[in-house]
Amino acid sequence: MLKPGALVYWQTVSDPDSDQWNQAEELLKRFPDGDHWIAQLEKELESEGVTWADDVKPALGSVVDVAVYGRPGAGSPSFVALTNPNDKDKLLELVRKLNEKSDDEDAVTRLVGDWVAISTSEAAIDAALKGEDGQSLADDDGFKSAMGELPDDALSRVYVDPARALELAPDAMERKALAMFDLDKLEFAGVWAKAKENGAELAAALRGEGADRLLGTGEPYTSKLLDKVPDDAFAFVSFQGGGLRGQLDAIRGNPMFEMGLREFEREFGVDVDEVSALLDGEVAFYARPAASPIPEFTLLLDSTNPADAKASVERILRLAANRMGGEVTEDGDVTTARFGGFTVNVGALEGVVVVTTAMSALADLEADGNKLPDSERYKAALDAAEAPEQYTGLAYVDISQTWELIRSYLGFSGEKDQLPPSVSRNVEPLKSLVAYGTRDGSLST
Repeated sequence: MLKPGALVYWQTVSDPDSDQWNQAEELLKRFPDGDHWIAQLEKELESEGVTWADDVKPALGSVVDVAVYGRPGAGSPSFVALTNPNDKDKLLELVRKLNEKSDDEDAVTRLVGDWVAISTSEAAIDAALKGEDGQSLADDDGFKSAMGELPDDALSRVYVDPARALELAPDAMERKALAMFDLDKLEFAGVWAKAKENGAELAAALRGEGADRLLGTGEPYTSKLLDKVPDDAFAFVSFQGGGLRGQLDAIRGNPMFEMGLREFEREFGVDVDEVSALLDGEVAFYARPAASPIPEFTLLLDSTNPADAKASVERILRLAANRMGGEVTEDGDVTTARFGGFTVNVGALEGVVVVTTAMSALADLEADGNKLPDSERYKAALDAAEAPEQYTGLAYVDISQTWELIRSYLGFSGEKDQLPPSVSRNVEPLKSLVAYGTRDGSLST
């Protein structure tokens, strides 16, 4: 039905009786204000002169497809929405009512078999629909292959052709800047959202030679720094620094950005190459409770040359202290920089450079006993997210504990009463956030 060559194709399940709608509604109702939010949405519809039960629900079909097309020099891209309503007359009447209430340009509709096309103009519909004998978007091999990588049981999924979109950039400098990240070497980009029994899933996928360059990921790995992190950490992030280092090197070697980097180096006295050299191994960060309301923050740098890496970090801290009126002291193998009431300590442990706000972090990292992988909270969160044993990056946040620390800090600072009660009660159902990357050949997810 649609022509090949779409810049964007967005498909959303629109059947209120579908599994995804029911699961999303069930998740929403786990929040204390869930029913209120649904009622507010229905009230918003009434302000547009329509109701959910009488106007919107009968006009919905199983899916809504939105496609965006564009041509170089043709101005703004055009779009068309397609849906297969249970009652076409109800949908046409809904569009008519919304047009009457809107101050914007009226939407136009066209019947196409069992479907209804909706856009801003007849010309936009003509530009999107295939002719009698033309190939359709659904028949395009590249599009079919890309959609095959996006789960068909998602609530919503989006396909993007970055290379085609790059061609439409009106300015040559813009195209050159975007091409620096190898957008022109991407076969497709995709996004999907899915409601699940134990939470919500949001994911993105890239395929092509440019995927690794854009995301800054390397080969899948298992964090070796995770086993050092104390089990009471409520946040943890790990990634391989080589990908980020590659992006920094690419920016530094690009004439468009080189002048700005040189100005940054002159202004702050920091050598970007020296910073980049710190990223030759795994980089990890974690946060955990401390004696004061402010948590401990610790950065771990796994370097092939820890002595040089530690010296580089110490030099950067001294530069920062000089600019901010702080002081730097040394106590054995630990260097401490103080900025007002804030302290940063730098040490080394088994080839790992440790940058932390807590002097006790070095001993805690080295101590035996339970570590974060032993935590039931951590294991439950990663199980719920179906995180793999190997990944291109990993992030974990215990939302429950983070929220309690925020509340404690607000109470300590006297600002707790300024927090709206609706925020507190609706944060409580949230347990954790997990993000991870995977890679299979040229497909990065």
